[in-house]
Amino acid sequence: MENDDNDYSPPSSSNYKLLLDEDRFEEQYLGGQRGYYDKIEKVFVPVNIFDVLFAEIVPRSSNDLSGSEISPVKSIILGSRRRVEGNLRTIHRRTDKDSYSQIFMAYLSRRFLLRSTNNEEDHMVILYVDLVGSTALSAIVSTEELSVLVRIFCQEMSIVISKHNGYVLKYAGDAVIGYFPRNPDIKSACEDAVNCARIMKRVINESINIVFPQFGFPKVKIRIALDEGKNQIVVLGRDPDLLGHVISRAAKFMGEAKPNQIVVGDNVFTNLQDHSNRSLFNLREEYTLAGTGEIYPIHLSSDL
Repeated sequence: MENDDNDYSPPSSSNYKLLLDEDRFEEQYLGGQRGYYDKIEKVFVPVNIFDVLFAEIVPRSSNDLSGSEISPVKSIILGSRRRVEGNLRTIHRRTDKDSYSQIFMAYLSRRFLLRSTNNEEDHMVILYVDLVGSTALSAIVSTEELSVLVRIFCQEMSIVISKHNGYVLKYAGDAVIGYFPRNPDIKSACEDAVNCARIMKRVINESINIVFPQFGFPKVKIRIALDEGKNQIVVLGRDPDLLGHVISRAAKFMGEAKPNQIVVGDNVFTNLQDHSNRSLFNLREEYTLAGTGEIYPIHLSSDL
């Protein structure tokens, strides 16, 4: 299905109060400009910045992968290219602080998980995406530049997760871990997660790897692993997290993926209804999980 990108408009300013927790965001006026003060980050965020944030991260209802000029997918790629170019132009003026879009996505994830009861179990899809060869990159670029490149990678992958009804759970070095709750059911979550993985590859190939060489940086490759299963929502201190066998299982079989390949667990594959998603993968039946000896079928994408 294709939707015109012009059909989308971000939430109006009057709706922000419904989306922002009063214990963290306080409505203020600064220099005659309306916005919200983030008490955790101690920063004033004007309303127009929230307009941009919601335009970047709010999902659009489309599974289109065609790359049509008016498709939401094309809009995601072009938006990514603009952000990457902007970040690289200011590479020497950047700090170690995450972009506010990443901070805000972490807030949305925390807000979602805290709605659930502590120790509640629910079925979700877990997604791992990591940057292949970041150690080798350190021999080519400076430590400062590598830090910026990894942050750009994490930001772009995070936005793609958010665009596909997912949330960012955490960052682990040069990897991003996301999750897709049942929305409205686990089959939809599996389709969202696979579509997300496919768009991640396109963002790498059609955005990041187009822009990086223009600034003298090498192209990058990724690996993506997806699995579905029961996860336990726990709150450690004030921060929620997910625990479960599915998280460690996905982390383990991600090593089976080649650069630019997607690997999915059998729980994900059996829930796929879309023919284009199912036909993307080849079954590997005899995969044994290290440490547990569990035999669990995995499916590897045929395109690299």
